Amino acid sequence: MIINDTLYKFNDEKLPANFVSIATKIEDNIPTHAAILIRYQDRNFLHHFPGATKPEVIADFNEDGWYVYKIIDALSSSEDEVGSILQYCNRICKNSNITYSYIADGSSYTDKGDFISKIGLPEFGTCVGFCTNTLTNTIIDIEDSYLNLEDWDDSDLLEWVDNWSIKQAQKKYPDLDWTLYNAFKKRITPLEYLCSAFIDEYPISKIKIDEIKTTVQESINNLFPIT
Repeated sequence: MIINDTLYKFNDEKLPANFVSIATKIEDNIPTHAAILIRYQDRNFLHHFPGATKPEVIADFNEDGWYVYKIIDALSSSEDEVGSILQYCNRICKNSNITYSYIADGSSYTDKGDFISKIGLPEFGTCVGFCTNTLTNTIIDIEDSYLNLEDWDDSDLLEWVDNWSIKQAQKKYPDLDWTLYNAFKKRITPLEYLCSAFIDEYPISKIKIDEIKTTVQESINNLFPIT
């Protein structure tokens, strides 16, 4: 598995005209935010969920190096295919009513960009969950879910984020089934999301991700040397 030669800092390399990639924002050498970086006809587009505002596709995105990305090998880099994925992402962002939460239940989106609830909850997710839900019906090799979500639990939740998201859910859904909500609470970190880009056996297990986390972090450190 080649990692160092396939993980790039945004704008450090001459980019191909068309591709779809997994991307994360880097702050103090730590991945802090998940996105899907799309290069289409030599223009950059960032598909992501900021958290406090609606998901968006940022056209002509330019973050001056603070994102790293890995091109998704399972997706074609043909102009037509990438253009179709970009349109799909735009439809998802237009239709989405997502509320920030640590819920990860394997939900996804239809071809028209409408949310499909897998277990009956409204549309919840983190920046990572939003991206993995997008990828589930984007990568043809995926039969059910991008990640094997049963491998994750709620042990790594950030308490203040969890408390804030619960308040948002209470305002929006006063009759929410909280037993169901709590049953699917789990955190996939942006680093784990970035690691998933190097694995193409779906659903991706946490064990596979854990095997390469250190190497991926070392690659990030090489891209952002501390001076």
